[in-house]
Formats: sequence, C-alpha cells, structure tokens
Amino acid sequence: MKATEKAKGPAITWAISLFIFIANIVVGTEFFRTTIDRSAYGKSQLAILVALVSFIVGCLSFALGFIIYVGFRLERKKGAHLRTRLVRQFIKLILVSLFLPIDVIVQAVRYKPAKSLSPGTKYRVRGLLIKLLPVLFSLVLLFPIWLSAYLATGIIGVTITEEKLGYKSSDYPIVGTGSMYPTFPKSDKKSPIEQYKDIVGSYAALPYPNGVVLFGKRYLGHEIQRGDIVTFRNEATLELTKKLYGEPGGFLKRVIALPGDTIEIKGGVVILNGQPLKEPYTFKPQSTFEESFLKECKQITVPPGKFFAMGDNRKGSGDSREIGFVDLKDIDHMIPMDSQKGILDKSWRDTSKDLNEESKIKLDKTRYLDLLNEKRKEANLRPLKYQQLLEQSATKRGEIMLKYNDFSWEATQSGKTMLWAMNSVRYSNIVYGEAPVLGYYEADELIENQFQFPKSKEFLLNKDYQEVGISEVAGEINGCPTQVIVEHFAGYVPPNYKQSDIDSWKKAQSNLRDIQPNWERLKTYESFYKDNKDDVDRITSLIGQRLNNITVIISRMEANQWLTAQERGLIDADKALSDEINQLADKLNKK
Repeated sequence: MKATEKAKGPAITWAISLFIFIANIVVGTEFFRTTIDRSAYGKSQLAILVALVSFIVGCLSFALGFIIYVGFRLERKKGAHLRTRLVRQFIKLILVSLFLPIDVIVQAVRYKPAKSLSPGTKYRVRGLLIKLLPVLFSLVLLFPIWLSAYLATGIIGVTITEEKLGYKSSDYPIVGTGSMYPTFPKSDKKSPIEQYKDIVGSYAALPYPNGVVLFGKRYLGHEIQRGDIVTFRNEATLELTKKLYGEPGGFLKRVIALPGDTIEIKGGVVILNGQPLKEPYTFKPQSTFEESFLKECKQITVPPGKFFAMGDNRKGSGDSREIGFVDLKDIDHMIPMDSQKGILDKSWRDTSKDLNEESKIKLDKTRYLDLLNEKRKEANLRPLKYQQLLEQSATKRGEIMLKYNDFSWEATQSGKTMLWAMNSVRYSNIVYGEAPVLGYYEADELIENQFQFPKSKEFLLNKDYQEVGISEVAGEINGCPTQVIVEHFAGYVPPNYKQSDIDSWKKAQSNLRDIQPNWERLKTYESFYKDNKDDVDRITSLIGQRLNNITVIISRMEANQWLTAQERGLIDADKALSDEINQLADKLNKK
C-alpha cells in the first residue's frame, strides 16, 4: 500500500472542509448578501460557527494526513538517519503542496498498472481510467482551488502589506474652501458653507502612520517632513469648522515646522529657524500674517510631538496661527512633498523675487472703490466719490495710530481724532467716519473681509456718506514692521430745521427790533443818560449784538445750512445775553 492511499481519508476530509469553508466565505461576502441573497447570513452566528468549524477540521485533517503520509514513508525508507529522512520528507511535502495539481498529474501519468492487470481490453481501460481520473480531478477541482488560493494569498498579502505599511493610497476629497489654493482649486460658490460642502476634486493620500515599528523606531514608512500635506482633526478643528461651516470636521494643511523648529511671522514672511522660508506653493508672496496664536514678530519653538501647519492661501486659511500646535498623532493621511512634484506644483510660483519690495501686497484704490460702489448700488445707495483731502486726513490718522499703537475712534492715547485730522488738512463735513484695518490687502480681499461682518458692512453702506479717501500707512509697532489701511468717509446731510424753531428766532428778532429804538432814545435824556451811561450803553450794545447773532442764525436756518461751530456757540451764548438784558432793563426801569 502506498503512502497516498494511507492518507486518503484525511485528504478527503480536508477537501470537504476546504469546500465548506470557501462556500461559507462566498455566501457571507458583502457582494453576495447585497446582490444575490440580500440576507443577513454573513453577519449571523451560524456563518461564524460554520467557518470556524470547517477551518479547524480542515487543519486537523491536513495535519493527520501529513503525519500518516510521512510516517508511512519513513517506515519504508531504509538506510538514512531518521532526522535526515524527516527533513527530506518535510521538504518534499512542501514542494508537493506548492505544486499539488501538477504533482497529481505527474504521478497519474507515471502510474503503471500491475502486470496481472495488463492483459485484455478490460484491464487496459481500467488502467487508462486510473490515469485519467486523477488528471481530470486535478484539472477540474484541484487546479482552480490551487490557483485561486495563490491569487487570494497574493492579493491579501499585497493588500495587508499596503494597508499595514501605509503604501496603499486612497482618494481624499478636497472641499472648495480655498484654504489650499492654488495647490487645490477653490469653489465658485459664494457662501463659506456652500464652499465647504462643494467637493472640487480628490487626491491620492497615504494613511498615516505607515511603515513597521521595531524597537520604537519606524522602518519602511514616510516620516512627516516640511512641505508635506496632511489631514488631521482634533477638538480645535472640530470647534472651528462647526463655527464656520455648521458641521465639525478636520483640516487639510501643509506642514511648515517640525519639532524643534523656530517659526516667526514678520512683514508677511515666514521666518523658519532664522531664515526667510521660500514658499512657491503660497497664493501670494509676503501674504502670511498674524492670528490669535502666533502674533507678528513673535518667535516660537515647536515642542516635541507637535507640528505647525498652514494653508497655502494664507489670507483665507484657518490654521496653526489660530488653533496652535497640532499633535503628530492627530494626522490620519498625508501627501509627501516628493509625490506632489509634477502633479500639484503646476500652479506654484517662482520665488526668486518674493522678498523684493514690489512683491508686497498693494491695495488698488480704484478697484476697491469700484467694488464698494457695486455693493452700494446693490443696496440702492448713491456711489462714493474719491476725495484727496480725505486721503490726506487718513494718512495723518494712520501715522498717529502706528505711533501710539492706538486704533480706537476716540484716540485715547494721542487725543488726535479723525476730526483733528480733517481740520489739519482744512476739510470739513457734517457726517464722517473712519475704518482702520491692520495688514496688507488687495481690493477683492479687503471688500470680502469687510462684508463678512455685519458691523463693518453696515458702516460701509451708510447712506449719508458721499466721499471717501484711503491711505496705506507703513510703520512699526514695538519694532515690528506693519501696515494700517485707513479709510475716511464723509458726507453732507441737510439739517431740515423745524419751521417752529425758525419762527421762534424770528419772533425774538422782531421783539429786539421793537425795543431797540426805545433804549437808544435814553441817550437823548442828558440828565438820565449822564447818571446811567454805563448801563444804557451796555443794554443797547447787548441788543445790537443779539440782533446780529440772531440774524446770522436765521439766515443759516432759512438756507437749510448747518451752523458752524462758531454759530452754535452764538446759540449757546444767546440765553446769557438775554438774561443780562432783562436784568439791566429791570434796573433802569426802576429809576
């Protein structure tokens, strides 16, 4: 009896177990359940039990067959050492297992019937069947299973390797907020919420962390480097995205600084480890400015286990400047800098002139005024005209703001308000207002920024404004270079005095004209005038003064013109003059 015949029982058991196991896996797949069966079998306890039992029985039967096969061969093998024979049989079993269908076919072809069976057609047919059946069995059953097993093992091995080592990339959706523009496109939607929900593309990103960790050190993986694009989420990102877009989420940003790096923002430029950072991926040069966490000219060092990330569109990105350092463990996907080249760098800039003066962001005042007047037109308001005198007053206020580091309307530090600035350039108007903004802006950016906030939007759409002047004033605050954009607005609004007020002044004027001659005639009474000269001269002078003042006030009111500060002073002084006239009149009437 041959070794294969001895192990026939366990082999059949193994084949049956293998068939049951494979059939159970097929039935339990998501494809089978959703496309064919639409049942919950794949998730049932029965499916798990059948798979487990068939797997265990298959393993035990294979082990038993191996023991019987090797043991029988060893009993018949003479001459060699037991250990040597065992190693040879084990190696042979592995080789046979690797090429099982081929081995079965070879063994069947090599099979020779016993001589006692050779005579006659009946025996030749039996011998042929004995050769043919194993070949058919191998081709029809063993070969497909054997090939499928190799393919499945290869696919599973590659998949596990890719997933576990982080070499399998997945498409990561890119939302249209524009924080990573120009590397990734920006949505053409208007509102931030619509942009956040608009998927403008996707890019293959690797999971992070990746590679193999041995003795605390990572091998065959991608370590985070400067310039890598990463996705991460933490409490800060969840809170900020909830506030801005109505739903919590993560960030997609570029790594700028790693643990141990020092970073600083100065004049729109990132200073990394003491050197200006060349950033071809940013939307504009010299466009990086402070936020609540990282202030201008403040140098900070990235602590261990952290990193500092920013969006490529620095004027439109919420990032580490606002939320602070981010833990490396918060990263879930990454796009290495090397894999970005040739694909994502097509819209990047030439950085050779980034630090030059001409690369500074400038405000196109004409463009800004056009955009502002478009907004006013949409609100059915009259357009603003540019006024050079208001630009001069805005310049003076900007210089004072930077000198005293005081941007308040009341000018609490310097006392030099907008009214002071307008008076100093000999400009005057009835309605006026001031809008200072720290930083460097282009026209579109400034308008977009101002109209995001209800208060600044309401200020710019004031119906009483008619003229505007704008100035960009560069300077320093505590030794740190900065710039303030100051806008001065002004307009004229007719006073529209009440007719009753005008009539009241006219009545006072008429009464004074009626009594003036009577007091003037006292000067003709020599004896009385001689004794009361001072009082008579004073009362006639006061009456004349009041008449002149009231005439000026009535003239302004009837012309519907605002009273000057001097004329408002006449109104304030008129009551005192009237009281003094009445006192002198009582005194003289008693004599």
